Amino acid sequence: MHCLLLHLLAALSISGQAQPADSVGLLFQTALQGARRHFAPDRRVALFDIAWNRTADAVVLHGEVDNPAAKDSVLELARAYFPGGLIDSVLVLPHPALGTNTFGIVVLSVANVRSRPGESEELATQVTMGQVVKVLKKGPGYYYVQSYDGYLGWLGSDAFQWADRAGVDEWAAAPKTVLTSYFEVVRERPSAGAQPVCDAVIGNIFRAGPRKRGWVEVRLADGRAGFLPAASVQSYAAWQQSRNLTGANIERTARMFVGVPYLWGGTSSKGMDCSGFTKTVFRLNGHELSRDASQQVLNGRDIDAGKEFENLAKGDLMFFGRKADEGRPERITHVAIYLENRRFIHSSGRVQFGSFDPASPEYDDYNLKRFVRARRIIPAPTVPER
Repeated sequence: MHCLLLHLLAALSISGQAQPADSVGLLFQTALQGARRHFAPDRRVALFDIAWNRTADAVVLHGEVDNPAAKDSVLELARAYFPGGLIDSVLVLPHPALGTNTFGIVVLSVANVRSRPGESEELATQVTMGQVVKVLKKGPGYYYVQSYDGYLGWLGSDAFQWADRAGVDEWAAAPKTVLTSYFEVVRERPSAGAQPVCDAVIGNIFRAGPRKRGWVEVRLADGRAGFLPAASVQSYAAWQQSRNLTGANIERTARMFVGVPYLWGGTSSKGMDCSGFTKTVFRLNGHELSRDASQQVLNGRDIDAGKEFENLAKGDLMFFGRKADEGRPERITHVAIYLENRRFIHSSGRVQFGSFDPASPEYDDYNLKRFVRARRIIPAPTVPER
């Protein structure tokens, strides 16, 4: 029997079987909440939406999960608590109505993923051209998707090209090119004055075509084709192999975005929130961070910053918010990238520099007072054996 089930059934075995119906229901509800914490401790990246009710003849389970093991565990719990009739109406996403097309390949330079379906709803995160999302279900005008980093949200159908598993595998295997310049326009013909096909931002991925007079032919997942300046792109395979996660490279990439406006939910050069900035900088250097600051603080390893931040190295992440005290848990609300000499770079209003040196014109007393901890993502260089 699953260890989680054994733990959650302890309350039932202690209380005995001869409990009133309401007491058994309360015990099961407590067990259900425990299963939710186990399978979906962070609802931003895991779905566990199960409820239940009684009819005259049975207990009905209904809702959605994204993990078959979560459903199996809850069904086993329900059978133990309610040995009578049980009706299973829990769906494991992707929704069966989607058929085999349960993936999408992003076809916009930057596509907005929202916390709820609707153009005016909160921007949760962004996905960019060439990335693959998992499509979980259809909503009103939007689709519930899971991005490559596990983040959940709602994406408009015009933002992606449908694909099944074979289509995703074919996209992954095809020769591709990646945009390495800050911004470009895909043109219908290899000419700077030609009609635009679409815009493109750094990190966008295309199917690669032949080179023509200083231009490269590219194709989007939805079949649109055009040309990009050859100097602005690189073979995606070669680009991946050339990524080198060092402090100097992190600083070089971070400086590219100075002045980019702050955008809640933004993860692209069109606008970034604090964790979207750090995520983009590290992704362009071959390392995937979690999406939000409160998730990124779990990446890497803790570093004792030191009284004057003397223990930090270039590329370390600095986290801000509220320290744990008097029964209140730690709360992380902001993240920055450390540079050197108490200087850092972050997205706050815009991507800009800050300093904890009181003599610096960039001195940031506000963030100094709410500094919580630092984490090191970049591994120490390997020293060859003698």
